[in-house]
Amino acid sequence: MLSSNSPLTLGTTAAAAGVVVVAYYYTKKISNSRRPPVVPYTIPWLGSAIALGKDSDGFFHDAREKYGDIFTVQAAGMRSTYVTSASAISAVYRNSKAFVFQPERLEHSMRIFGMPRSIVLDNEYMKETIFPLHHRILAPSNVAPMIDALVMNAVDSVKELSSRITGNQWSTTLEEFGHKPMFRAISASMLGSRFAAEKAYEAFLVFDDYVPLLAAGAPALFVQKGIRARTQLIDMFEEYVSAPGWEEGASELITAMVDGARNESQPPWTDRELAAAINADFWAANGNMSWGFFWCLNLMLHEPQGLDRLYEEIDAARDSWFKAHPSAVLSGDSPTELGEFLNNASLPLITSVVSEALRVSSSSFSIRRVVEDGATINGYPQFEFSKGDVLLCQLRSVHLDREIYGPDAATFKPDRFLESSLVTESGSRRPFLPFGGGVSMCDGRHFASKGCKFVLALFLLNFDIKLDPAYEAPSSGSALLDLTRVGSGVLHPTKPTHVLVSKRK
Repeated sequence: MLSSNSPLTLGTTAAAAGVVVVAYYYTKKISNSRRPPVVPYTIPWLGSAIALGKDSDGFFHDAREKYGDIFTVQAAGMRSTYVTSASAISAVYRNSKAFVFQPERLEHSMRIFGMPRSIVLDNEYMKETIFPLHHRILAPSNVAPMIDALVMNAVDSVKELSSRITGNQWSTTLEEFGHKPMFRAISASMLGSRFAAEKAYEAFLVFDDYVPLLAAGAPALFVQKGIRARTQLIDMFEEYVSAPGWEEGASELITAMVDGARNESQPPWTDRELAAAINADFWAANGNMSWGFFWCLNLMLHEPQGLDRLYEEIDAARDSWFKAHPSAVLSGDSPTELGEFLNNASLPLITSVVSEALRVSSSSFSIRRVVEDGATINGYPQFEFSKGDVLLCQLRSVHLDREIYGPDAATFKPDRFLESSLVTESGSRRPFLPFGGGVSMCDGRHFASKGCKFVLALFLLNFDIKLDPAYEAPSSGSALLDLTRVGSGVLHPTKPTHVLVSKRK
């Protein structure tokens, strides 16, 4: 029999008391009539998890229709408040004193990417130097060298892919032809050719698959495979930064971060800590940009005319360039000439396709923590929030809003972002949020959008790409979007897309 003052008894009593206190506090909070409405559910703890996982787009659309722009969802033991309209999200962004981003950013750095507390919470260098450094280096005026490096590494991928077309055409998947080469090019543009991107690919895919569960704080039992893959990646980054000459070909983003953390931070970061930080940047680029590029091709291939309209545009731009520059070479053997062409060519439809692909394929949350009791969202005074609450700005709902993007909002429309379509009848610009907004807007957005545009143009110059008719293809590429990956960036496909590739003449 346990004595009344045994550690187990005291621990159990304390835990029980804690549960009572938390339950009382939580009940008190949610009983407030000024809390957002809760989407009804029948099964405790599970809540709306099944409906949300089955069709997240339909779930959020129906919930907004019934309960308004702001509502709370119970799912798998978690209760989250979602903000789903452009006006409400904008109001949250504008009130950065009551609704803050940094605590959630720091928490996710540890929870998702395995960054240790020693550099996230116990050391100010990340907050005071690393975050501003990203903003500065990835600004439009400074990011050009990284984009140039991406293009040149993509040229190497084009040459490697061309060598694999031994007959008239190559039957492969779009993952092998598009996603993997873009992954290699992005990796090399960040870390240089010394990093073994090919070796990291499979581990990255596994880790990427588990990011949503890691972000949700799933029990370790359910994410062990993802944690092992993350550890494998961190091992590779640690080996990379500890090797002599590692900085050869690396971007300023990586060299500045490593040099600063080693020489300016007090205490200096270890190579292991640096590796975990690099892993966060590596995923931010490859977990979104590689798949964004994939969807540019995939969604266009499923259009009735396939890539024909894009070929017409790139051919016209090339012919115009050759007319003005008769001796020009666009093979990539002259990086300066290729770069000048990509930066100056008129490619409005390709630019629109990149934006539209990101609009259709992205599913991100802007997360804000409430730091003031009694906080309200401007325009929604009926709702009041308590300190410690977390708001999830559901950006995909804005992209699928029919009042903003029309009755075909859920449909991929290649020319939607041509200049005439960017402004509403009232004269305002349509909200476009694949990179988030406010203080949490992705610093890498200029690298991602321009990089996807340039590499897409490069692929169009070199390859004739078609869907493989030997495989049954859906009527729309958007049917391949895996909507269970809600809130974690660019969506993944539900199954491979088979293509036939030949060299352009």
